[in-house]
Amino acid sequence: MTTPTDDAQRTLEQRALRNVRALVDKIETTEEMDRKSVRKHVAVIVGVILVLFAVIMVGIRLLKPDQPARTLVVPPPATAK
Repeated sequence: MTTPTDDAQRTLEQRALRNVRALVDKIETTEEMDRKSVRKHVAVIVGVILVLFAVIMVGIRLLKPDQPARTLVVPPPATAK
């Protein structure tokens, strides 16, 4: 009479282990998706910052008033004796 009880217990244990494994797989999948999402958000933020930086640099270049180049007059070297 103990054999059917042992089989039933073993069946319940196996089912419980399968359920636990399914939960672990689900958690691992969710964590992987979260990591990918974080990487994607970081990449988007860095991209936006780079684009803003480029726009600001172009704006500064376009709005900067043109200044004439300075000319330096260098006297010729003195003759050495």
